[in-house]
Amino acid sequence: MAKLQDGTRIYGSGTVDTTLLVSGGIQLGASTSILAPIQLSTGTLLATTATGAVEYDGSNIYATVDLTSGRGSIPVTQTFRLPAAGATISGIANYFGSAATNITLLPYAIYEIEIILYYLKTTAGTVTWTLTNSATPTNQNIYYEMSPATGIVAPPGTTSTMLVGQAINQTATYSFATPSLTTGVNHYAKFVIWLANGTGTSLKIQATCSAGTITPGIGSIWYCKRLPTGNVATYAA
Repeated sequence: MAKLQDGTRIYGSGTVDTTLLVSGGIQLGASTSILAPIQLSTGTLLATTATGAVEYDGSNIYATVDLTSGRGSIPVTQTFRLPAAGATISGIANYFGSAATNITLLPYAIYEIEIILYYLKTTAGTVTWTLTNSATPTNQNIYYEMSPATGIVAPPGTTSTMLVGQAINQTATYSFATPSLTTGVNHYAKFVIWLANGTGTSLKIQATCSAGTITPGIGSIWYCKRLPTGNVATYAA
């Protein structure tokens, strides 16, 4: 095992084919537009987990804190947030604006997606939410909850009139309509999706109004996290 002493500097590029033990710590330089301070190469996961190990298999990054719980995945999350109110929607349209705001999905990957929407309804009527994959997913389970038809309420809310539902084993475009929503008030909707992707490349979040429009609100956001294809950890009997 080679050892770097305090104050040692490494210049240039290349491959070090031995394990280095660094005494005194490592300080990484700032990133640039063409160079990241750390870039992991795709590799094979350790046959036996090791405490403190960080690994990358080309799909997910993993870390092992202790051998009892074992290897765990480090989530990497895509996000898109409206920094200001979006354009009004009447006929079916992408909630977050242009197609460039849709969620990118790699073929044959598994995702957990959370979508939180705040919007103003103009003219009483229903809103139909449509979740469209550009190609058929292998499977998706969907949980959704929404504010009452009368709009957002202060805590503790009126949970008995919240709009809540689930859908499982969905392999096609999924859409559902709200009841008639009160006009001139703010509304809320949340979707949590577990999605096993087929050959699709995106997930569209779209809305349609039966009357009038909705105005997407500031702070509306989606999160998309890619999950490992298998279970990750050491499990108890």
